[in-house]
Amino acid sequence: MPYRTVAESAEREREIRGSRFRARVAPLATPEDATALVAAARADHPDATHHVSAWRFGEAMGADDDGEPGGTSGRPMLEVLLKRDLDRTAIVCVRWFGGTRLGAGGLVRAYAGTAAMALDAAGTRTVHATTRLRIRVGYAHVDLLTRLLADRAHVRAAPPGFDAAGAYVDAEVRTDDREAVERAVVDATHGAAQVDDAPLDAPL
Repeated sequence: MPYRTVAESAEREREIRGSRFRARVAPLATPEDATALVAAARADHPDATHHVSAWRFGEAMGADDDGEPGGTSGRPMLEVLLKRDLDRTAIVCVRWFGGTRLGAGGLVRAYAGTAAMALDAAGTRTVHATTRLRIRVGYAHVDLLTRLLADRAHVRAAPPGFDAAGAYVDAEVRTDDREAVERAVVDATHGAAQVDDAPLDAPL
């Protein structure tokens, strides 16, 4: 299934009643990357009062108030992720306390609002699941196959390869487009192409 995440990492900062808030957002390749994002923020800003975080990776998610009153910081940032339907995304917001207490409602608005600013700056993209194929054809069809794959959207193909069994092309296609790609390849080669899953160690 496709999912939406941030298009790139981004940071935004603002000051509220003397306190500075700086939010950093990033896409996640693994759930552990969320922990790494927080660790990087702590290393970059060791003088900050709080390093609040929220993340979502599929059905797994988490939020940490890092010493702020419970439910006033990490959870509101997570709610921003959920309302925007963003997956595989993490946010860390660091705060330098400026001496004036903001109250529970003020903290919720400060953290959620700063996180939203960073998410706006990062933009979004939709990621589709992909499948890697190995398409075997006769030598006479190699050029035809490479042109056909190059003309199709959402297909990434490697240069042709050759082994004892003949010629082949490895390609990465959207999983939901696999059947259409297979049908196009078989039709174009008049049934001569053989389509299988590519070996796991096949470079692309």
